[in-house]
Amino acid sequence: MIKPTLIALLLVPSFFLQAQDFMSDSAAIKVSYGSSPDRKVEGTDIEIGGSQWELMTPLYYHDGGDWSFGAGLRYKSTDIDISDATFLQEDHLQSLELALFLSKDYSDSLKGIVLFVPGMSGDFETTGGDAMNYMAMAGVRWKKSETFQWIFGAFYSTGFDDDIFLPAVGFMWEPSDKADLVFAGPIIRYRYSLTESFDWIAGGQFSGNRWLTEADYNDGAGVVEKEFSMQAYRLYTTIQWNPTEKHGVFATLGAELGREVEIKNAAGTTLAERDLKSSPSFEVGYRFRF
Repeated sequence: MIKPTLIALLLVPSFFLQAQDFMSDSAAIKVSYGSSPDRKVEGTDIEIGGSQWELMTPLYYHDGGDWSFGAGLRYKSTDIDISDATFLQEDHLQSLELALFLSKDYSDSLKGIVLFVPGMSGDFETTGGDAMNYMAMAGVRWKKSETFQWIFGAFYSTGFDDDIFLPAVGFMWEPSDKADLVFAGPIIRYRYSLTESFDWIAGGQFSGNRWLTEADYNDGAGVVEKEFSMQAYRLYTTIQWNPTEKHGVFATLGAELGREVEIKNAAGTTLAERDLKSSPSFEVGYRFRF
């Protein structure tokens, strides 16, 4: 099993890519739907599958010339299908994140980025401090040439077993006007413009979440609090169509590999930690730019 600290280390560069995505989508609304079929938890007869709606919308954006500030909201609604209710008695999980970012252009080749994201994930029946997570990062994007950029920075999160503070590094390469490549450790994304309106995107990244849940597992004797998490490495390929400057739709096929599930009780004791069989996945979505 991949330990939480290692997962955090591998995820660090992806948050810088998410910061880039958030800033590029700071004046856009995006909605998507994804699904993956039921697959067995290894060593058991339990099967887990589900689907998810996601909405990302800007709340505020200000362009001050060489600096900019923005705020956005991301909401995810997950319908989860678990064949054995004694493993986890939940069928609907949610998460809500508020993203705040600040960027500053120090020169034509140097840009600073700060991102702070408080969030809450769970069944929303219990909304205490244990359901809250915080992520913050700060870094710089150094443009070495017209086609190559380095990204350096640091990352802090409370979303794992312990508070995590780690450095991060990555790069972005644009060999032509039609193509670009982003690489940061295990995170990779390649985009190629097939035509003026069609893009092909392929890549790999870690995915997952941690939810705080509360349910009655004791026939009315009282509710039990459980922390449920799922992690995977996702390989994907996407076709994106932009019929106009403001409108875009996309369809993604993926494979969820190295999947893991973990359940802890309110005291932090691990109740279950098992592999989940690999699964295909798909996602469709729409983006509107203001």
